[in-house]
Amino acid sequence: MAKAMKKGATRKPVRKAKQTVSWRKQLRQLAALSAVLLFVAGIYQLGQSDTLPIRHVTVEGKFSHVEKGVLVKAVGPYTRGGFLSIDVARIRQEGEALPWVKTIQVRRIWPDRLHLIVEEQIAVAHWKDHEFLNDAGEKFSSTKIKKLTGLVVLEGPENSHRLMTKRYLTMVQQLKKHKLSIKRLVMDERRAWKLVLNNEVQVVLGRANSEMRFKRFITMYQHDLQHYQAQIAEMDMRYTNGFSVVWKSEQKPDFNGTV
Repeated sequence: MAKAMKKGATRKPVRKAKQTVSWRKQLRQLAALSAVLLFVAGIYQLGQSDTLPIRHVTVEGKFSHVEKGVLVKAVGPYTRGGFLSIDVARIRQEGEALPWVKTIQVRRIWPDRLHLIVEEQIAVAHWKDHEFLNDAGEKFSSTKIKKLTGLVVLEGPENSHRLMTKRYLTMVQQLKKHKLSIKRLVMDERRAWKLVLNNEVQVVLGRANSEMRFKRFITMYQHDLQHYQAQIAEMDMRYTNGFSVVWKSEQKPDFNGTV
């Protein structure tokens, strides 16, 4: 009888302990979520055009050709809006599209001001008599093209303006020592070079070894030929070991042909 009772015995179910809820943790999470939502709402509100509107636009830069009033008028429609909603890229785009404007930096100054820092183009040469080149060989246009005198004219094949600017600037440094400058520098379709100096002497360098020929011209010039520059029309440096001189009409000096 005792054995039968043992076989029919049942287990009492084990009760799981109730998990306690961490109210403090949930409150912290709720507070963090609320802070994020408030931050997003604040950013959205600041981004609206009627929140913190731009009231002042100032311009900084050294201007010789850029007209400040024209610049302010060009970018004016894009400076209307909120402190954060202003389209800075569009302001730069419109400003840099103006003649003589190289770059524009746009700075926001809290709470209601835009400050434009303008860099003006510096022309180092004319390109084919109808455009300008800066010292990086970049082309730019202006309605004042005829008002700038004294700039060298560079002329060459399409897309050769960067190469020619670099070559010109190198030549200028070498010529300065002899009080010479270049009035016109030409590279033809065959990549042959020639230049006209400020003393009206034309120097023909040709295509092959043009840099070496230019250095040889300077050596020959500084020794004796500078004394005859008023009589020289052209110097042809395309000879292997020398050069030829074309004298101006009826101005050939007493020159024995050696230097």
